[in-house]
Amino acid sequence: MRVLGLNSGTSLDSIDTALVELEVDEGTMRLSVIDWTASPWPGPVRAQLRHLADPAVTLSAGELALASVAAGEAFAAAASNAIRAAGLEMKDVAVVASHGQTVHHAVDDKGRALASLQIGEPAVIAERTGRTVVADFRPRDIAAGGQGAPLVGFLDALLFGEPDRTVGALNVGGIANVTLVPAAAPLEAAAWDTGPGNTLIDALARRVLRRPCDEDGAVAASGKAHEWLLKELLAHEYYARRPPKSTGRELFGEAMASALVKRGRVAGMPDADLMATVTELTARTIARGIRGSGAPWPAVLHVAGGGTRNPTLMRGIEAALIREAPPGVDPPEVRMVDAAGIPAAAKEAILFAVLGHEALHGRPNTLPGATGARRAAVLGAIWPGDGFRELMDGASRTGGGSGTLTRIAVQREIKGKQEGRKGRS
Repeated sequence: MRVLGLNSGTSLDSIDTALVELEVDEGTMRLSVIDWTASPWPGPVRAQLRHLADPAVTLSAGELALASVAAGEAFAAAASNAIRAAGLEMKDVAVVASHGQTVHHAVDDKGRALASLQIGEPAVIAERTGRTVVADFRPRDIAAGGQGAPLVGFLDALLFGEPDRTVGALNVGGIANVTLVPAAAPLEAAAWDTGPGNTLIDALARRVLRRPCDEDGAVAASGKAHEWLLKELLAHEYYARRPPKSTGRELFGEAMASALVKRGRVAGMPDADLMATVTELTARTIARGIRGSGAPWPAVLHVAGGGTRNPTLMRGIEAALIREAPPGVDPPEVRMVDAAGIPAAAKEAILFAVLGHEALHGRPNTLPGATGARRAAVLGAIWPGDGFRELMDGASRTGGGSGTLTRIAVQREIKGKQEGRKGRS
């Protein structure tokens, strides 16, 4: 089955698409990456979404509804552009799976996820493309007692798990998340959000550099991290919580960035030092999160996400992993996910293609250890497109069995295209 995955992360840097071919046989999914793209959000829509994601903003139901339709139009346009870029027609794709754009992720004082809202109206995508759309993945996991995040643990566990050693996967998006996969037990993987990825770095860059990001981490590299401020930041109660846990802009977003700018100004801290300190915060919280999780230390860490394009941040992560490695144990070997045949920039779009495929076949597409849910549920709602009955008849004939997947094997990769994409922090 040919599926197009759509994703936009917390950083709002682009709409990512991944066109994949998926076949399942006896619990193994064969995944072929046909093409992938990354297209910038239309400026006005991006500004509107960033405004909506600010926890301090009060808005009407009408504003939210209109924003969801506007985002849906942008997702539909990105889907159409991706299919044309691959030299195909929309009828050549069976399903479009869309994560949407997160505008709110509510977690209470005890760390329980209460709700998660993604917008980008799936009905608009279905109407514009004529394809069946699977979307709205997170609420069902929350209803089952989970965090609704990070959902990428499902892909990480089945893709990277090894028989003889624990391995990990790290995604440095707006929020950073980690998956640890025990040896020979992929379905027992644990996953959680470690804290900020690029959110604070980018928010500070907009305030003190007047730029969308600290490109290549150049400003942070020219400054020095201040330990006294890092100590204050690391005292945040989120870092002391045990996994599973999740977070978002509500904790590590615009309000914290504004407070940090004021703190830095009062202390007379140069802008480069402030950027260096916040960049180091992301690196340390990732490494300390892995060390303090209680899970076995990983031998390999497969890395993806926008943060991988920030060499200053990546150097900081590797240095922090060396410092946090348990006595007598080597730090994990850091590998880009591209080495496994997964384009780093397209990993989360591929994730939602996989989740959408499994939802259409009625199979559980999450891991309780990754989100904290009481059980593995089928995540995602379906908006039927043209030929929906024939699609479902075909899915029932070629579903590859009714049980949960146990392995994902990458077959091949064809290099994708990027539109206006630059390195981001």
